[in-house]
Amino acid sequence: MSKELFDNLETLRKAQEAYQEKYESKNDEWWDNLTYEEQEHAFYAVCKRIHKADIIDRGTYRWAIYDVFKFGPSMYGAGMDCGYMDIHNAIFDGLEKEDEN
Repeated sequence: MSKELFDNLETLRKAQEAYQEKYESKNDEWWDNLTYEEQEHAFYAVCKRIHKADIIDRGTYRWAIYDVFKFGPSMYGAGMDCGYMDIHNAIFDGLEKEDEN
């Protein structure tokens, strides 16, 4: 790999990392500024959709993002960044193991 390409990839990686840190910070600020009741509503809404997508429908990660949450492509990566794909896979793996027994 050429040095120029390596340098460009490193610049891109750093920019992505900085963007993610800024997004997380803004999201934490948003959460902290919600009332307790608004936090309860947000928590309930998200958990209800995760339960539908992963437990009831046993859908794919893509199914959850696009069909259950009704998000566009921009949230596919955001769901990975915040750990939802890991949650989805852990649920899926646990259900698969349960089905084997």
